[in-house]
Amino acid sequence: MTSDRIPKEINGMDDRLKSRFSWGLSIQVDPPDKETRVAILLKKSNSAGIDLPLESAHFVAEHVQGNVRELEGALNKVIATARFKGLPVTLELVKEALRDVLLVRARQFNIDNIQRVVAEYYRIPLRELTGKKRNRSFARPRQMAMSLSRQLTGNSYPEIGLAFDGRDHSTVIHACEKVAELRALDSHLDEDYNNLLRLLQA
Repeated sequence: MTSDRIPKEINGMDDRLKSRFSWGLSIQVDPPDKETRVAILLKKSNSAGIDLPLESAHFVAEHVQGNVRELEGALNKVIATARFKGLPVTLELVKEALRDVLLVRARQFNIDNIQRVVAEYYRIPLRELTGKKRNRSFARPRQMAMSLSRQLTGNSYPEIGLAFDGRDHSTVIHACEKVAELRALDSHLDEDYNNLLRLLQA
């Protein structure tokens, strides 16, 4: 059985079924991380007989973060464009082939939306997420929102800092580094980050 939540949190299900499903092994299936996406792109392009430069593979992996099907669709666009134009795959060609994908992404991901989703996820007021209070119940979600803003938008560190009550760019850099460090050490925080990614990419 697949679900977007653990058995005991599924509403409308009989308690006996919840208990029975809870006895089994629950495994979280996450979207592939960037390194895996790059590896998939290189393997698929090799199978198609296309030389995909590593720089181009990283660009596609950075901007297409959904499931493998979406990743393959983006690669197919790149391959079709290269064959149609009779040109090798370059970063410029990739950007041209994925122009519509990049435009949709730019409209979908903005700092305001990320702030709203993170505030709702942690059940804190939006003004506290962007405010000056430093206690962990607000500071950690704020760092998560900054890190997600850096990953999902094309905004620079200073632009992100400005959206968080005029903070300095060094504060945003520190937040991104801190979140990356904590994700490697704390499985619960890493799960929260991945959950937020899924909510924002839904």
